[in-house]
Amino acid sequence: MGPILKFGITGLAILSAFFASRHQVAALDKIKFPYSPISYHSLPFLVAYEAKLFEKHGLAVDPIFAGASSLIVQSMLAGEADLAGMAGPAVISNVLRGGDVIQVAALVKSFSVPLYVQPSITQIGQLSGKPVGVTRFGSVSHFTAKAILDRSNVPDAIIIQTGGYPESMTALSTNAIAGAMIPAPQSVVLREKGFRELVSIKQIRDMNIRFIEQGVVARRGFAEKNPDIVKRFISAVYEGLKKIHDDKPLALKVLAKFTKISRQNMLEESYQAGIDAFAKDPRIPPEVFKDLADQLVGLKLIDGAAAQKTPLTAYYDNRYIDELEKAGFFKRLWQ
Repeated sequence: MGPILKFGITGLAILSAFFASRHQVAALDKIKFPYSPISYHSLPFLVAYEAKLFEKHGLAVDPIFAGASSLIVQSMLAGEADLAGMAGPAVISNVLRGGDVIQVAALVKSFSVPLYVQPSITQIGQLSGKPVGVTRFGSVSHFTAKAILDRSNVPDAIIIQTGGYPESMTALSTNAIAGAMIPAPQSVVLREKGFRELVSIKQIRDMNIRFIEQGVVARRGFAEKNPDIVKRFISAVYEGLKKIHDDKPLALKVLAKFTKISRQNMLEESYQAGIDAFAKDPRIPPEVFKDLADQLVGLKLIDGAAAQKTPLTAYYDNRYIDELEKAGFFKRLWQ
């Protein structure tokens, strides 16, 4: 074989490999993925991203921190994203206003934000008539606080919004409020300063208050036209959750990278909070949306008549989870 022919064959092989790799990259479905918050609640998304699990399922995902759930819904309705990481009241509000953002998977199915109080407070009844801080009205921390106070027969505690968890910590530290909803890792700092965890995540869970605190949402129109993408996305996220369980060092590394937290005890507490909170079964319980709609009506955040006329299935769709379950995905994942 002459040198020119050899070169031609070699060059052809190189070009073929080049174009094959270009085709493989081009074949990935591109997904803009707004999510909230930057905490352990979003760890399955972030681990899936860092471990290239989305690419494994043919997806090029661009995770974008987008703040409040209401802002994420607005961006989705504006056509800027078709999938997102969030849950809660914003899903119901958008549907009642004619939007099509629905829940397609539930990662956290209970409240996971504990109640911290001044050191002098030892019983929840002592919060009667006193201010309790939440991030924003209508937020997860607001719903958690109201549920705790109502269940504990302390309806006259004054719920105020602070703007965010750091602001809640400052207000508590300066005695401006008697209590506040503060999750890990910020809770570590409060305990070190002598503040008391009055109601823990375990105690909240024992109250059996139904709520979806984190999950995957999709535009219904997009999901119905692209069910395979939705299922591949959910598969990657739950492989991310499995990796959190199996590879703690990686999970801590990802958590540190995105939260900018370097203290080991804070990372450890956040990791454990996630392990305790994440649900291995992502199916959405319909009654959760009934409870949430009732709470929103009670807070006068949505119209009661509109909520009563709207079927619960308008807020969620379990078909993608059901199809993955039928294919044996979750059984293989957790075996």
